[in-house]
Amino acid sequence: MRKMATEPYTAELQGEERVTAEQNRGAVLTLWMGIGSILCLLLSCFLGSLRSIGSRYAVQIGIMAFLLIASVLLYLFPSKRDERWYLVCSLLNHSGIGLAAVVLLNVLELSLPIKSLIMSGFPPAAVLFGVVMFYISADGEKRKQYLYYGLAGLGLLCAVSVGMYFKEETAFWICTAICSLLGCTSLAALVWSSIDPERKSIYQGLAVASFSVYLLVLAAALAALAVAVLGSGSSSSSNRKSKSSSKSSSGSSSSSGSGLLSSLFHSSGTRSVSPVYRTRRSWFPMYLWYYTPRTRFASIDRMEDLGYAEKEALRTSYRNRRRIALIVIAVIVAVVIGLAIYFGRV
Repeated sequence: MRKMATEPYTAELQGEERVTAEQNRGAVLTLWMGIGSILCLLLSCFLGSLRSIGSRYAVQIGIMAFLLIASVLLYLFPSKRDERWYLVCSLLNHSGIGLAAVVLLNVLELSLPIKSLIMSGFPPAAVLFGVVMFYISADGEKRKQYLYYGLAGLGLLCAVSVGMYFKEETAFWICTAICSLLGCTSLAALVWSSIDPERKSIYQGLAVASFSVYLLVLAAALAALAVAVLGSGSSSSSNRKSKSSSKSSSGSSSSSGSGLLSSLFHSSGTRSVSPVYRTRRSWFPMYLWYYTPRTRFASIDRMEDLGYAEKEALRTSYRNRRRIALIVIAVIVAVVIGLAIYFGRV
């Protein structure tokens, strides 16, 4: 009887419980997509380090342009009917981000040992994991606060990584900065969708977030490539001419990039004109049911075979176990970040 009483009542989720379930489902999707994007980036960097690109930058740029065009077409057409196509857009964008990172590292002539490559993904992944776990285990307004803390933490990690790169000039900090940027945009998508999870699609938010990172990393790779080409000129006069032309071309490319992002957000604002066939559910992953206070307390309140004192004892026991779990998660995140930075720089 006690086991049956503690089972989640997923069919009875209503009101705030249902909203919480949608938010948790979006958080889990954000966690897996964020960690998956980091793994995709690291795998692309590893494959790129096995064989030098050499002078075949035109082929790499052509592939990145093809991935970007294909992703935009999928976003504008099939995704309007089925939001699962947004995940395909995100996967294409993550592949392009990996290629752009490989081009950037090769242009900067940075070698990336396999140990440093693996370690560079742990700090952002650990922060993303910790933030999502605290978000799921929180209740009320504290849920959004943890997301903002996570955005600030990943943004700070990205800024510190960029500053450390200019100080040490190692590929470890470049990869850490890009991974932090991926995690930061993933959390931004979760913040956007958690405002109204019944109407705002987390799939669309992750797709737009991947577009923004793709354009930033692509712009950085093209800028580094332009500087490398300009630096190989034979005379200063030709360098001045090429610099002026590169500035004009970079200005046009940045304007086109901003136009792309504005069109993506504009299309998200006109969803009523072209409705999306959503795949909404009133449940969330069962292994997270126990760790959400709202649904856990509601389940305890529905236990008709227990008295008030027994229910209060269950609530107290749950609060204590949740505090211990959060402390353990915080310690693990801090240790993982410290060890990853230490071994990645060695």
